[in-house]
Amino acid sequence: MLTLAALAQSTALAGVSLFGARPDVVFLLVAVWAFLRGPVEGAVWAFIGGVLLDVLSGGPLGGFTLALLLAALMVGQQWGRELGSTAFQLVLLVLVAGFLSHVVLLLAMSATGYPVNWQYGLSHVAAPSAVLNALLALTVHPLLSWLDRRTRPEGFTLQ
Repeated sequence: MLTLAALAQSTALAGVSLFGARPDVVFLLVAVWAFLRGPVEGAVWAFIGGVLLDVLSGGPLGGFTLALLLAALMVGQQWGRELGSTAFQLVLLVLVAGFLSHVVLLLAMSATGYPVNWQYGLSHVAAPSAVLNALLALTVHPLLSWLDRRTRPEGFTLQ
């Protein structure tokens, strides 16, 4: 699933943009899986998805992996679980993690010599993408919830 998502994101969805916002399919899978299964399983998916995106992108090697690991660790934690409905918690956590994962990508690019326009990157890419992906998480959640129920052995967790 992560391989198909990384290929789709790097090819078919690479040109898709809605007011600067880009759907990050691998990020969505990682974040929602971490939300459902916790930071350990989220980190496994983040590592796999991050390596795939790093190999397929022209950016610095490890940038996507670090960004996705941060997102998985943030979304997989228990904070915010007492705030409102599951949908509200998911949107809030994915929104924050999405923005911060873009900051990590920009830092990785800057640290490896890529020219980075911080103002444009944060206001025209990171913020709109974080909002779009937070809303898209609501569509990914039911699908991965079904997969979670179908694949989780009763009483088993890696947390």
